[in-house]
Amino acid sequence: MAVSKKFTIVFITFFLIVLLYLFLFIFVPSIQMAIVQSRHIFSLFTQGSNYIWALLISFFICFLGTASIGFPIPFPIVLFSLSNSIIVKFLDMGYQINQILQFGTFWFEILSLTIAGGLGSALGEFTGYIIGYGAKNISKEKNSDIMNNIDGFGKLILQNKKRTPLYIFIFALTPLPDDILFLPLGMIKYPFWKCLIPGWLGKNFITLVYCCWPIFVALGITSYGINMGDTLSIIIEAILLLGTIVVMFFIMTFDWITFIERRNLRKEK
Repeated sequence: MAVSKKFTIVFITFFLIVLLYLFLFIFVPSIQMAIVQSRHIFSLFTQGSNYIWALLISFFICFLGTASIGFPIPFPIVLFSLSNSIIVKFLDMGYQINQILQFGTFWFEILSLTIAGGLGSALGEFTGYIIGYGAKNISKEKNSDIMNNIDGFGKLILQNKKRTPLYIFIFALTPLPDDILFLPLGMIKYPFWKCLIPGWLGKNFITLVYCCWPIFVALGITSYGINMGDTLSIIIEAILLLGTIVVMFFIMTFDWITFIERRNLRKEK
């Protein structure tokens, strides 16, 4: 892996902060209580007329997640938290998870978050493509080990153009910023509709998964007779964020160019 020490330090620091947050939440009762209380305040965004703010948050966090040039935004954890807040709202009314899943209003709110996030992602993808389309020298301006790794990852995706739409769809399922892929697509003038449609579909699908993930967790937990409380849901969110950080770090630091060169050499033999 070719990567600067500063970049590694940033990611390790971020990872350790989340790990410390998880440790303090589990073992320090006063901090746990404060976080749970703040969680209930956060759930106010999904109640009544405040729900419009939840939609705006979903839209903008997904936009930033796909349009952020060179640095990943962990938007899955925000979508997970918003969706889980909707579940908490219904649980506070005294309903069980199996009852909640039968309410049309519940699914309307979940799907609305998904659509808002999908629109934000589509706009973010468009931004990355346009920047790449109109500024071929952007990679030169951002000459670094990280950008070279990202560029190499893009080249790997573009090696087989017939499969590129499929690769775009699969890449859209990751929590990485889409400029990693859409910048090189714009630079080579790859047809916009061929990358936007699979990218948008992929982001909509994964956004729906993130929004429904708390439901899967709640169903899995209740099947074992365990109540889905604030404590458990917050622990799961933190673990999800830790996993997201690891995936981001791997893809942005792996030496994809060397990988491609070695792969091509093996094919020639």
